[in-house]
Formats: sequence, C-alpha cells, structure tokens
Amino acid sequence: MESEGHASTRKFLTYGMPRLSAAIVLDIIDFGILFLYITAYGLHPILPGLALAVGKLSIAAGQFLMGWLSDNTKTKYGRRKPFIIFFAPLTALAFICALLPMIFLQNPTYIILFIWILVWDSMLQFSYGGLTTPYQSWVAEQFIVNERPKASAFQNLFSFIGAGVGIVFTLLVFPPLIESFQKTGAIDLIFVILIIAFALLLIALFYTCAYVLPVETIEGAQMSFTEDLKKVFKDKNFIKVCWLQAIAFLAIGMITPTILGFTTIVLKLEDAPLYFAAVCLIVGITAFLFMWKKLIDKKGKKSTFSIILLTGIIVLPFTLIGLIPGEIHFLIGIIFVLAIAAFMGGWYLFPYIWFADLAEDAEVKSGETGRKAGLYAGFPQILLNIFQAISLFITGFILGLPNVPGKDFSWGYVLWGLWCSGIILIAYLFTKKFITLDFEWEKEGAIKSK
Repeated sequence: MESEGHASTRKFLTYGMPRLSAAIVLDIIDFGILFLYITAYGLHPILPGLALAVGKLSIAAGQFLMGWLSDNTKTKYGRRKPFIIFFAPLTALAFICALLPMIFLQNPTYIILFIWILVWDSMLQFSYGGLTTPYQSWVAEQFIVNERPKASAFQNLFSFIGAGVGIVFTLLVFPPLIESFQKTGAIDLIFVILIIAFALLLIALFYTCAYVLPVETIEGAQMSFTEDLKKVFKDKNFIKVCWLQAIAFLAIGMITPTILGFTTIVLKLEDAPLYFAAVCLIVGITAFLFMWKKLIDKKGKKSTFSIILLTGIIVLPFTLIGLIPGEIHFLIGIIFVLAIAAFMGGWYLFPYIWFADLAEDAEVKSGETGRKAGLYAGFPQILLNIFQAISLFITGFILGLPNVPGKDFSWGYVLWGLWCSGIILIAYLFTKKFITLDFEWEKEGAIKSK
C-alpha cells in the first residue's frame, strides 16, 4: 500500500487502464450485438432479446457471487488478483464467440444461433461480472478514502475513452459489415481481426494491472454467506444507496441507449454532425468527471451529488425541443448533448466512490479487519440489473408510442426526458432525506494526512 494521500500517478493509471478495454467490450455488446443478430444473422428480435435478458441476470449473479467470494479468498497473490487472472481470458473468449458465431458454425439454424448467443452472452456477462467486481472492489484496498475520487475519475476517463471506441466502432463498422454479410454470407476479415484485438487488449490490460499493483495487506474475511448477508441488510445506509442507484437507473438506463437515437431521429444529425455529437457526449462526460471531482473536494460528496441530480432534473425535459416546428439548429442539439454529458459525467463518477466508502464505513463500525468490499460492490448489481431490465422494457414502450402529428418520430422521443427527469427528482428527494455519503472517519483521516 502507498503512504496515505500519496498514491502515484502511475498507480492511478495502472489501476484505471483496464476500464478502457472493459468499456470497449461491453459497449460493442450493448450497442451492437442485438442489431447484429437480428439484421445480419436473421434471428427474430424476440430470440436475441430473450438471450440478452438472461445475460443481464448472469452478470448480476457473477458480480454478486464473485464479489463475495473474492472477499473470502486467501492466497499468496491476495484475494482480488486470482479472479482477474482467471476471468480475463474467459471474458475475452466469450466476447469473440458471441460476436463471431459464423467462424465456428456452418449454416446454423435459427435455433442453433439462439442457443449460441444464449450460452455465450450469458458466459460473457457472468465472466465480465466475475472479472470487474473483484477489480472494482480493489479500490477500497489500493487507495485510501481521499484518493478514491481521483481513482474513480481515472477509471471513468479510460471507461469513456473505451466507450467512445466501442460506439464509433459500432457506428462505423457494423453497417458495412452487415451489408457485406448479406451479400456474401461471410464475415469480413478486418472485423474478425479487430474483435480478436479488443479481446487480447482486455487480457493485456487486466493482467498488467494484476501484475503491477501490490498484493493488498488485508487478509480475506472468514467465509459465512448467511452472516455476511445479514450484516449487509443491517447496514441501512448501504441498502438505501442500493435502492437509490436502482431507482435512478430507471432513468440512467434509458438515457444511454436513447440519446444517440434522439440526436439522429429528432435533431436530424447525420454523418459528420452525428459523429461530432457523439464525440461531444464522450469528451463532455470525461471533462465533467474531473470538474465534479474538484467540487467533491470543496463541497463534499452529498452536496456535489445533489447538484448533479439537480442538473439532470433541469436538463432532461429539454427533449421537448423536438416539438419545435421546422428543423432544430445544430448548435441547440450540441448544447443539449453537452448538458446531458454534464449530468452523466457526475452520475458515473459516484458508484465507484460510494460503495468503496460504504465498505470501509462498515468496517469502521464493526471493527472487523477483513473488509467486505467485494460484497459491497457485487450486491448492488442484483437490484441494478433488475431495474436495468425494467428500464429497457419501459424504453421500448415509450419509444413505441404513436408519432407526433406532423413529425416522423414518436411521442416517446420527446417525452422520455420528462420521464427521466421525474425519476431523477425522486432520486434527489430520496438522497436529501435518507442518504449519508460523507462520514466522520474520513474527516478524521483527512486531518491526520495534513
């Protein structure tokens, strides 16, 4: 462990870099695989939709179980590294198989294709959870409390660079790939090479992190599944934060898949303007990550988080600009995208911070020497993934509303912002009344480190 308050930039970079490859992998899957199996491989939408829904349950299981198991693991390599070493190649393999079935299957039937995506997406999601939850839990053991916002900012920096690569890859590569496949029945070699390259990058970055970072000095806690669960449920503030994140995700889970569609269908941004808007979203989120981090240092976590929620409440209803007669000016669209980036940058900063802090808060209160950072990182994913599935269902329902009179898009494309704003308002009120994000022990630690 580094001395208090003095983790090196190299350590922040080493810890944050795996998020680059993790984001590339997950964003290609989330943005592209449904489109790929429906349009290129010809499956009826309900089949890959069902398979991906099962995948979301798989990632919840992987995150919870592997987080808990990593808390209770004791090896000479520590308790987080073995999970990174095991699950990184498994995730990479599942990623390749999920996206490239035609390399392994010859003229498969629709049922075989369905089983293929069901098995490999479930494997991918489970192994991704088994990889990233122990890795994420490590933040509580590699960085002291006043370093975690910076560690979170570095993670998010790499995560959004990876998201940008994944989104651009999906936008630029998938359409010509599908067109080519429909004509020739063969996958372009460049697509195969890039998918394998992304998989190898995932292994390389996670293995580098596992190799370079020191073994944590905290030993694994004693294994007692029922007792650990009882302690989790007794931590009322932790449970409230889990509910806060899950409820808010009824909005967050809608914003991510809808915003680019909104810019294309409602704002009519195409080709270069669309890519510019996507870049503004990604760069804006990254820039605001560090702005919000500085505000945390000045005003504390709960005050900063409340301001972030208020930003979302104010900004999101401006999806109603879609009702403006005639064409919407390009600059109005960019301003809206940047405002969304400000909110999303703040939102994505916090989960990395608060679950590490809550795990340490539980240790301070209980006096236990073995932290439950893995359990505290994995348990919230159960609720989160359930609410994510609900969010996706609501998104489909809202976007399927009748068209706005005189427009070529549905009422859903202008009303989704109102829905999201209402959900974020509930999250704001819930936070103000029930949530604690700043703790006495971290104030004492800050005084000692000066």
